[in-house]
Amino acid sequence: MAPLESQLSVIRSKVAAMGLAASEMFDQAVQSLLNSDHNLARGVIERDSEVDGLENEIEGLCLKFLALKAPKAQELRYAVAATRLISDIERIADHAAVLGRESLNRRLWPILSTLPGFSDMGRLAGDMVRKAVDSFLSSDDLSYLEICRQDKKVGERQRELNEALAAKVAKEPEKAPDIVSLVNIVRRMERTADHAKNVAVMVPYITKGLLLRHNPEDGVDADYDD
Repeated sequence: MAPLESQLSVIRSKVAAMGLAASEMFDQAVQSLLNSDHNLARGVIERDSEVDGLENEIEGLCLKFLALKAPKAQELRYAVAATRLISDIERIADHAAVLGRESLNRRLWPILSTLPGFSDMGRLAGDMVRKAVDSFLSSDDLSYLEICRQDKKVGERQRELNEALAAKVAKEPEKAPDIVSLVNIVRRMERTADHAKNVAVMVPYITKGLLLRHNPEDGVDADYDD
């Protein structure tokens, strides 16, 4: 394997490890909330530093690669994209750690257990994270379309849950602080989905140079010829 390809392979393996860790953290954080599993929550919180360390390591590798290897078009875009998307993966892990900390609040579960849409929102967001990381690793530059569709569903679930939580505040104002915590949890789950979408739309940039981060729908009818 050529030195340039070897270094890209190292970056890829580190991104894979970081993405897997963040994905697992998010799924486990949601499960800790659904099951009031404090041991699982503590495990999620402890792994946050692992993802932070990988982010720093990957950023250093990418900067060294860009500075010393004079990469050509796609290799250049790959390294640039990696420095961007690891920030989104790190934020996913941060959100998961916050969900883990919130899970330690024993007053939340009785309210959460009455919100059937919560598990569906967590499943959708978690699936988006997995698909986004997989799309980067496999260079699947069309997966972002399905991920964008899922993101809209996550937004719908957020609105439904916020409406349900607002109704609970009206009925049980004494629980307002805990309900506000749940609103924040729902918001972080929605932000996790947004970060997953951000990861996915970097893949068309790597493969074709398409800049879709702010307007991913623009790529639906894009010309995919080199």
